[in-house]
Amino acid sequence: MICGEDINLRAVERQDAPFVHRWLNDPVVMRGWGWSAPARSLHDVTHQVESWLTEESALGRAAALVAETLDGDPVGLIVLRVERSEARSIEASLLVDAACWGRGFGTDILETLLDACFDGWGVHRIGVRVEAGNARAMALYRRHGFREEGRLREAAFRDGQHADILLFSLLAPEWAARER
Repeated sequence: MICGEDINLRAVERQDAPFVHRWLNDPVVMRGWGWSAPARSLHDVTHQVESWLTEESALGRAAALVAETLDGDPVGLIVLRVERSEARSIEASLLVDAACWGRGFGTDILETLLDACFDGWGVHRIGVRVEAGNARAMALYRRHGFREEGRLREAAFRDGQHADILLFSLLAPEWAARER
């Protein structure tokens, strides 16, 4: 378990499938997460959770983390993907339950993840992808020192229209140099 200020992060578990299923089928959450795929069945989500557990077992690290309040209520999900192991570079995707928006959970989840990655796991670079219309996520990442490094033009498709996906990253020395 990784302890934050108001949340804890823990590896995803099999029994998490029902609320992960709820999040992945909530159009408001998925709009914020930049996902436009059709609804997913509980069976499909359970299979995805099993896939994360298999990856965790094979690699010796969590592939997905659940963010919980200090009382144990799930409020978010982080999916991690190693981009280049030799470069110690990962990509993270953060999701916060829409009912919890505006309560500081996104900030605490991100800060807890960044501390774990840079101070605990020896990660050098964290990348994230944000749909161009997601001002809330872009502001969160920029506040924490992420820099825009690229744009995937019209790589997303939502509501009958294409949208750009912006690429942001943060390096360990940048996180270490921030003012606390």
